[in-house]
Amino acid sequence: MSLIGVTCQYRGSQDFRPLWGSNGYYLESLTSCGATPLLIPPLPADRLGELLQRLDGVVLTGGPDLDPIHYGEEMTPGQGEVNPQRDALDLAVARLAAERGLPLLGICRGIQVANVALGGSLHQDLAQAGFTSLAHAQKSPPPVLAHRIDLEPEAGALREIFPESFRTNSYHHQGLKDLAPGLQVLATAPDGLIEAASLRGHPFYLLVQWHPEMLPEQRGLFASLIRASQAVAA
Repeated sequence: MSLIGVTCQYRGSQDFRPLWGSNGYYLESLTSCGATPLLIPPLPADRLGELLQRLDGVVLTGGPDLDPIHYGEEMTPGQGEVNPQRDALDLAVARLAAERGLPLLGICRGIQVANVALGGSLHQDLAQAGFTSLAHAQKSPPPVLAHRIDLEPEAGALREIFPESFRTNSYHHQGLKDLAPGLQVLATAPDGLIEAASLRGHPFYLLVQWHPEMLPEQRGLFASLIRASQAVAA
């Protein structure tokens, strides 16, 4: 049985005690595909490295904006709230997984963090950047779908799960700007925004901009992560 790490999300509380946990969609998606999820809280770098050595794979979860200081920019008016501990955790996991060949699935914020961790940058606000024709930050809850996604000719693992074009949800206002060295685009939205990417030469480093954990019909992405984790461990 694969042990899959899930990066924690920060939620404040009324009495100001920090709460670190996970959206249940991620845990349900992993357990339904046969994996055992383990939450990864903020940890010192050495302990985080030791923990990842014991895992078979990781999921970089969604969440708030990444501080643009990590890609050399000042905050613009469209930039949202950031959390330094969360940024440090996710960036470290993204880099270590890339370096060690640890299977990784990055979701929404996860694709953005991985792109920055490997040397890319982000649009701090899609509307300010001119992406105004699609509802990238949809208002409706699941199972409503926001827009179409088109696969690239070399779409890798996505072609095993999705047709050439499909519709999905969308809950973000930031997106990939400069693609990190080593990343390959797998899918785009009709307005040209990058919706999926992978790391060349890595056993499984798959990044998507939407939220498959909210859609039971897309759990094949989690099953693919688990299969990759089993293959690497064999």
